[in-house]
Amino acid sequence: MGDKKQLFVNMVASLVNFAVSVGIGLVLTPYIVYNIGAEAYGFVGLANTFVSYAQLLTIALNSVAGRFITVAYHERDDAKANGYYSSTLAANGVMVIVLMAAMIPVVMFLDKIVNISPHLVGDVKALFIFIFLNFMLSVIATVYSVATFVKNKLYLSSIANLAFSMVRVIVMVVLFGILPPKVYYVGLAVCLATAVMTLMNRSYTRVLLPDISFHKESVSWTSIREMFTAGVWNVVTKLQQIMMFGLQLLVANLMISPYLMGMFSIAQTVPNQISGLVVTVSSLFYPEQTKYYAQGRHKELIEDLKSGMKVTGFFTNIVFVAALVAGYDFMSLWQRGQDTGLLYQLLTLTMLGLLVSGVAAMLQNLPLIVNRMKKYSIVWLVYSVLSIVVLVAFIKVLPKWGIFFVAAIPNLFEILANVTFVPIYASRCLSVGKFEFYPIYIRYFVSTTVASVVCWGIRHVFALVASGWVSLILTCCLYALVTMLLDVVLLLGKKERSMLVGMLKKKLHIN
Repeated sequence: MGDKKQLFVNMVASLVNFAVSVGIGLVLTPYIVYNIGAEAYGFVGLANTFVSYAQLLTIALNSVAGRFITVAYHERDDAKANGYYSSTLAANGVMVIVLMAAMIPVVMFLDKIVNISPHLVGDVKALFIFIFLNFMLSVIATVYSVATFVKNKLYLSSIANLAFSMVRVIVMVVLFGILPPKVYYVGLAVCLATAVMTLMNRSYTRVLLPDISFHKESVSWTSIREMFTAGVWNVVTKLQQIMMFGLQLLVANLMISPYLMGMFSIAQTVPNQISGLVVTVSSLFYPEQTKYYAQGRHKELIEDLKSGMKVTGFFTNIVFVAALVAGYDFMSLWQRGQDTGLLYQLLTLTMLGLLVSGVAAMLQNLPLIVNRMKKYSIVWLVYSVLSIVVLVAFIKVLPKWGIFFVAAIPNLFEILANVTFVPIYASRCLSVGKFEFYPIYIRYFVSTTVASVVCWGIRHVFALVASGWVSLILTCCLYALVTMLLDVVLLLGKKERSMLVGMLKKKLHIN
């Protein structure tokens, strides 16, 4: 399968998976909130935040394992690839034992660590148990997802993710339908869904990489140390992400209120899905870029990065503008009975970081590809420390506006880092001029601004206020179409336009 066709297949599968995931999330969230309340739902996000803390132990190895296995495979060194694969699996088994020992006291004393209403203590503790179990299963299973990456058959991963989504929704609907409502059903459903996805990814590994499997004799401390040394700076990057975003719900719980934490968690749903879209689309280019680097094809790598920035920005912009313009109507329909004004304000502030992350995400993969993570991680950590210091200071000075500071300040610092540091560091990694990538930033910002203004104008001129789901879907489709057309003209280059047209022709069987 050619590179362009493979990219097209991967992209279609990933976007279908993303759409299904978003659809399920948007349907399930109000259903869950209705059954258990906003406060209880907030602890789902908080449990995942605690998991992000635990990832500090595992990320050094797992964040680079795919890169090392892929490079060794494309260098046709099966022995080395087996060494990395087996060593990663063995090391993950050890880390799971350590994590289990650490997580038991956390669950036991959870009500002493965070604010939980007395009637929710047992339910929330059970939720944390299942979320932690799911995380440990995910750690063991991480290496099984490498096969689709190595072979650049990411559409298979999308199929596994679709199975994950379907199992999760079926389990939750069944449990909420036949048993008294409990928040821990969310964690149990995720656990079962992850188990199914793991089995599918393991079968992919056996089919796609028959020469790479676990062998006890291939486990090597040297391989573990090599990967850990390369990935240790990803721990710093993860710490940065925790300080900038992972502490938001905890700060809201401890310094504001569990209720407002729950409202903020609800408002995060759409921005988190858009961020997932950014990661989904940008990751499609990662295997090919890793291959270019491994083969020393730096010119192709730079061209692919630029194309990837435009394509990722193209898809992100469509969803971002539609969510921004129709967000109030969406919240009023999606979360009936909740404070729509507050939810929309939090939604808008939380989406701030997406103003530039649509194009910056592509460059954020580069330091890992070229194995130059040290400076990149340290600088991001500095931005994060400043972010949390400023956030806490503002909450203490103006506590009335605390929840808005929680939503806005980390995203403002993310914008600052993505504009002032990420593109310049990427240029240095590639030994090109420091302003090499800024023209794409400018085109993306212009396209986003024009699309937002035009769509807001359409909304007000034609009074397009959605009163039901059908009218909301139709108006969102209109905003998406307008944004797409503007992006084609203002953001995409000739190469990307030709690629999209060629893909559509093939899909529609047009000669």
